[in-house]
Amino acid sequence: MMRTTLLFFCILLTGCMVSAQTIDSTGLVRFSDVVLELQNSEFMRSGSLAVSVKAVKDGTKVFALNAERSLPSASTLKLVSTATVLALFGGDFKFQTFLEYDGTLRGDTLAGNLYIHGTGDPSLGSDRFKGYPTAPEMISRWVAAVKRTGIKYIKGKVIADASFFDKEAIASTWIWGDMGNYYGAGVQGLNFNENLYRIKFKPGADPGDPTTVLGTEPAIPYLSFTNQVTTGERGSGDKTIIYSSPLGNNVLLTGTVPAGNAVFTVKGSIPDPAWYTAYALKNSLSGNGVVVAEADQLDGSSIVMTTNPKKIIDEYKSPPLRELCQQANFWSINLFADAFFKQSGKRLSGSSGFDTAATAITGYWSGRGADLRGFYIKDGSGLSPSGSITAGSLTDILNLTNRDVSFKDFYQSIATLGQNGTVRNLGKGSRAAGNVHAKSGSIEGTRAFAGYVNAKSGALLSFTIIANKYVPGSNRVISDSLVKLMTLMAEL
Repeated sequence: MMRTTLLFFCILLTGCMVSAQTIDSTGLVRFSDVVLELQNSEFMRSGSLAVSVKAVKDGTKVFALNAERSLPSASTLKLVSTATVLALFGGDFKFQTFLEYDGTLRGDTLAGNLYIHGTGDPSLGSDRFKGYPTAPEMISRWVAAVKRTGIKYIKGKVIADASFFDKEAIASTWIWGDMGNYYGAGVQGLNFNENLYRIKFKPGADPGDPTTVLGTEPAIPYLSFTNQVTTGERGSGDKTIIYSSPLGNNVLLTGTVPAGNAVFTVKGSIPDPAWYTAYALKNSLSGNGVVVAEADQLDGSSIVMTTNPKKIIDEYKSPPLRELCQQANFWSINLFADAFFKQSGKRLSGSSGFDTAATAITGYWSGRGADLRGFYIKDGSGLSPSGSITAGSLTDILNLTNRDVSFKDFYQSIATLGQNGTVRNLGKGSRAAGNVHAKSGSIEGTRAFAGYVNAKSGALLSFTIIANKYVPGSNRVISDSLVKLMTLMAEL
């Protein structure tokens, strides 16, 4: 009892660092009580709860508990990636993708190669953006561009130029069980259709029966599947795991899909999406009367890019960066966040490698005044289980973004509790709904939220809450508890 009382006193003292005219002291005590109740609960007996709340205007601490403890960030790390890329490039920035050829064009014959030259756009071919081409529409656009030049015969190849980023498509610290699944898609200089494909299963009649792979969408005939997926109970949902390497053609399928469906579809990540993009374009060209003479290689890893001059025949621009960042934060798209991470690393250091980008981004925010002791990031999405941050470091970065010209874009890229994004169903009917902009984060054993609160007092507060290593099976309880904390923050 004495230990709890002393801890409470220390927290309350920290909270009182902010002006009493700004924050209601009674509300702060109530918030402190609930934090301590969760920290001392049976659910957190072997885990850690970290909380940091700061006033955005002057950076003063409103509340802190274990704010300097380094813990997994989960997807709250996407706030760092989006804040960084917006600060460096601005919300109006657009990624570009070029269709080019080299060699000599005589009549309808190209004695050279056709290139799809990417510059890291993670949204190319995505169906998330109204008014922008989907993957099939993008392929059709490129075919039309080739035909406008009069080309009917290409003596060379269709080549994916993904050299804008390094060849490290995934962070070395990602786990194998994530890589083949749609959320574990690697990042290349040329990405397409969010680097995902769908596998169509025919479940058996009864639980335990084997399943049949009916095919993929889009068709990727060069992939080889070892199917160990069985039939699960009706209504059990997608419980599959897709194992594949970033550049390999062999895919292992495990887990279950539910009975009672004629066809059940799961999403995976395309191995070497840049090479697939070239493959898809070549096939479409062939189906539209344009012959490509040279045969495909098994993968794009051995293709040597030429230094020959190239002529651009199509230039595509992505939606504005602010829209990409909003999708990344609203729906927690790992691919987008890691593309921003690499893009920022290349701008800051000249290298897009994961480790180099992590060092450069850490240095960027540290140089602006953030306390990044305990800030050990491994990627831009938070998918790496070995990456960690402190709650205090993230609120420091959130406060610093308020000084940027791009702050409005960043703030609007974060979903609003009870209204949209991954937090649309949380906090409904409370003051938090509409007043808390929060990025959620969840990986095994970790649940986190971070963002901004428009408090009852009129203050804009930044916050980070991380619950780590709570009792297994208590995800719902922990999530509800963290939502309650956000609700109480809105009452400050």
